[in-house]
Amino acid sequence: MAIKLKNLSVLCLCLFLLAACHKSNEHTPETLLLYNGKIWTGNDQQPWADWVLLEGSRIKTVGRSSNLPKATRQIDLKGKLTLPGFNDSHVHFASAGALLLGINLLDVNEDVLFIERIKETTQRLPKGSWITRGDWGAYEAWEMGSEGSNRNRQSWQPNRALIDNITPEHPVLVTRFDGSEGLANQLALDYLGIESASGLLKGDQLEAALEQVPESSFERKLAETKRALEECAKWGVTTVQDMSPLDRVDIYRYLLERDSLLTRINFSPSRLSEIYNMMENGWVIDWGENPSPAGDEYISFGTIKSHIDGIMGGRSARFFEPYSDNSMENHSWRGGWREFSKDMDQFKKMLIQADSGHIQLRVHAIGDEANSILLDILDTLDMVNGAKDRRFRLVHAQVIAEEDFARFSSRNIIAEVQPYHVTDDMRWMEERIGYERCKGAYAFKTLQEAGCQLAFGSDWPGTNASYYPINPLYGLYAAVTRQTVNGQPENGWFPEQRIDLATAIKAYTQGSAFATFEEDLKGQIKEGMLADIVVVDTNLFETEPRQWLNARFDYTIMGGKIVYRGE
Repeated sequence: MAIKLKNLSVLCLCLFLLAACHKSNEHTPETLLLYNGKIWTGNDQQPWADWVLLEGSRIKTVGRSSNLPKATRQIDLKGKLTLPGFNDSHVHFASAGALLLGINLLDVNEDVLFIERIKETTQRLPKGSWITRGDWGAYEAWEMGSEGSNRNRQSWQPNRALIDNITPEHPVLVTRFDGSEGLANQLALDYLGIESASGLLKGDQLEAALEQVPESSFERKLAETKRALEECAKWGVTTVQDMSPLDRVDIYRYLLERDSLLTRINFSPSRLSEIYNMMENGWVIDWGENPSPAGDEYISFGTIKSHIDGIMGGRSARFFEPYSDNSMENHSWRGGWREFSKDMDQFKKMLIQADSGHIQLRVHAIGDEANSILLDILDTLDMVNGAKDRRFRLVHAQVIAEEDFARFSSRNIIAEVQPYHVTDDMRWMEERIGYERCKGAYAFKTLQEAGCQLAFGSDWPGTNASYYPINPLYGLYAAVTRQTVNGQPENGWFPEQRIDLATAIKAYTQGSAFATFEEDLKGQIKEGMLADIVVVDTNLFETEPRQWLNARFDYTIMGGKIVYRGE
């Protein structure tokens, strides 16, 4: 009997120890060792490493020795280039999701491809779903990848006869890139109560039709968001700085609660009138000793987006001088104002209110006059609210007057720029503003030398006149070569503005993190930083830039979790 009791005591002790061990393991973060790699850290004190140990969501240690630390899991990098996760400073996430799940007609200007894209979309979307926008004809004048030669002056128009028989269960109302016309199929025309033999709608009739299109359901928006998140993970983007409609925040939170948010979101409302809502919600910057955004490591806030002018694609960017190719109004037309900036006094007043309410400002500015006026407004903010590390964000900073570059010195201004714009926009730039003004266009090197912090992004999915890919390797290619994807011009467009690869990667990682006051969390492979890391199948430092366009990502790791693994 005593032996049985003794055995029972031993059994109980073992069970207790096992339970205690299990309980202890519940609180021990999982570790992941990435080894045998060419790890570019972005840390000037230790630029390269052979291995990095992740513990939970953070980077624990980074090393160069052959003595590898123990870890729960390991990944042999097989000598692949490993980088900090890319932080895209400028994304329109809702539009990107809608384009990926919906329809992209930007490069369509002929019947066969139009029919093909419509058919593909009907197979992707549930029956009854509307197929809208598309923006056909954006690359009709110049094909994608053109540097500006071989301009096509013919114009293509679709007809509903092309698609009625393949869209019996999907209402279609797609539009031309400039919004001048739209095409509706029979099902959409019946819903709208419009009779049209061709299906082409223009002017007031088109505007009224677009207003009648039902709003997308939560399920459709959720599906679009998931598709866009997958694309970000595929291309090594671990943070996006997003300017979508406010309802997307609920979707991001929904996905976060279900451990399905594959990319960190820094959310920025895109209407200046939202400043009051932001203050009420506490979506503001904590301007303490170490300024930081509101929210958490996954979804953060504190910045608002506004506009002062339009875009080059629509000749609505604001310049001091008229557009070179404009024949309207005796060459007096030089772009227009947008949103509140049409009433400049009210615009300035609201920017001052936002700044005094601890909201960081980011303002879209393309033309040289628009950028100059924003520099004036920044001077006003200093005078009215006092100088501080506000990190005022010039969004695009696309064309700067020569005399304005000196005004950036010692201001801590963020040049929130998109290098791929160079690759795509050069097709029309010299035609529209002439060679001399183009010397101040996309002047990344001069902006940096003038004291700006470069924060690279994509502007994904682009405007209604252009498509900009989320893939950061395209941005790096554009910044380093200043060429089209076809390699033109041979030495680059205004090659004196080219920057080196390391500088470009830092702008796409550290620069973007600095723009959101998160430089202590993101942008480097360094002890204590968030474990946001990507592995590229091509060593960018040892290959020609043309090869980067075909490179792929083997791994995307966000917060220590593998969110994408290449095939």
